[in-house]
Amino acid sequence: MSLFVFSAVSAKPVLVLSEEIIDFGDVNIADGHQTKMLVVKNEGDEPLVINQVSSTCHCVEAEWGIRPIASMSTDSIKIVLNPDMSGVISKKLIVYSNAKNKRTVFRVKAKAIRKK
Repeated sequence: MSLFVFSAVSAKPVLVLSEEIIDFGDVNIADGHQTKMLVVKNEGDEPLVINQVSSTCHCVEAEWGIRPIASMSTDSIKIVLNPDMSGVISKKLIVYSNAKNKRTVFRVKAKAIRKK
């Protein structure tokens, strides 16, 4: 008697971020927009598509490409911080994609100050 075992492997993309916290440090409100790049890697077998990046605040925005990210390749999400009030900024952003981990969360933090 022979025994055959079949395993179903899900060929999904896997989204991995270079950082879980993007720290802008101390930022001067008068300097306006500040930007940082967040590297996104697809560690899965299929192309990764970023559908949306949502923020819990209007002071943080994200810009990303519309092209799928190939298996084992990287791309970037541009994080734009626009501090409009003094104080500590700690905001959650969520990346929505077709990855196995459909929602991936990261944080942006900064201390907005007014220099004269």
